Amino acid sequence: TIPLRRALSRSMLSGDSLRRSFRHAVVESSSLPPAERLIMYDACDSQEVSQSLGGSAGYRKRLDARRGNKPKKADNQRDVCTPFDHAAFNFSKISNQREILAVLPEYNILTNRFPLFPGHCLLTAKALVPQQLSATHLSAIVRLVSHSGFSAYFNSWCASASVNHFHCHLIDELPPVAQQRLVSGPRVLGEPTLRPAESSGSCYVFGASQLGLVGRAVSAMQAENQPHNLLFTPLHIYVWPKPLQRPARSFDLYPETVGGPELVGSFTVYTERDFAKLSAAAADELVRINTAPLPERLLSGGDDTRPATAPAAVEAASSSSDESDSEAGPPPKQPRTAVRACQSLDSLSLVKLLRSGSGLDELALPLALSKSCLNRSGGLEVS
Repeated sequence: TIPLRRALSRSMLSGDSLRRSFRHAVVESSSLPPAERLIMYDACDSQEVSQSLGGSAGYRKRLDARRGNKPKKADNQRDVCTPFDHAAFNFSKISNQREILAVLPEYNILTNRFPLFPGHCLLTAKALVPQQLSATHLSAIVRLVSHSGFSAYFNSWCASASVNHFHCHLIDELPPVAQQRLVSGPRVLGEPTLRPAESSGSCYVFGASQLGLVGRAVSAMQAENQPHNLLFTPLHIYVWPKPLQRPARSFDLYPETVGGPELVGSFTVYTERDFAKLSAAAADELVRINTAPLPERLLSGGDDTRPATAPAAVEAASSSSDESDSEAGPPPKQPRTAVRACQSLDSLSLVKLLRSGSGLDELALPLALSKSCLNRSGGLEVS
């Protein structure tokens, strides 16, 4: 007899409770026929083959033929801001209400029937709205991630999303790209950003307190029909703008669309041939050709468009380092060292602390940020 499982409510929700509910759903599903399973399999069970790709980026490749049985999405997406279609599938139409792991005021957390990561589940809007980030969604994701210790990634329409009903993916790990050291990135609307030091693509990393700026960047990409993927960790938000069309070369290197899972550092294939073929060099090229710069008007804003130093939370480089930050010479050592310390110690230890369930009241997390802090960049109203 399978015990009944109640969906978690907001008052019950924590990282540990969500993990327990997920594990219960995995165990429950293991004894059911495939058509009735809440989760088809555990992505990290004994059938998964996972291997580091090597190289400086720290990416990994996975072999899991079971994921190949997932229904394929139609390749007819053209507009990032495609209106919601009530006739198409949406998450209010799930066949089994037991797929709901947790119930929040404006969202549900659902099982992901074909997971790619540990604890892989979905944050879905109760409102019937399209797959477009808004101020409300951004705020909700940041609060949930900071509270639970999970990470989250978002695929816009035209950037690997398969359901045009707002959702993002919750995963119970700090993925490979978030374990790279961070170095100075370009200014966005005059404000400093960071970038992963070993990533070959266009990636803009914002501090959690720059949520308003992230909102303005997302709005600009939506306005210019630029697909995008985002990663949310307890301390940072990673933004990957993308080209509208997947480069033909991408098909030669990798059989799947390059979306959130790949950009955060995990490449999954379904055959041994594709697994053997995939290399660190191929992964680096895939990230590079499947990303693009932010709209030019964002990069030309503000008084200073030179590469930025780290945000205030990280020790800034001295003004004398500007001359060395050129194409002819290596990046300045001081900000790289300071950012590395911030990333390698703060992010990883913060996730471990959140998972331990202790010390939450003492941490100044985005969950407790005031509206004025969240809106410091302007333009984004947080409810």
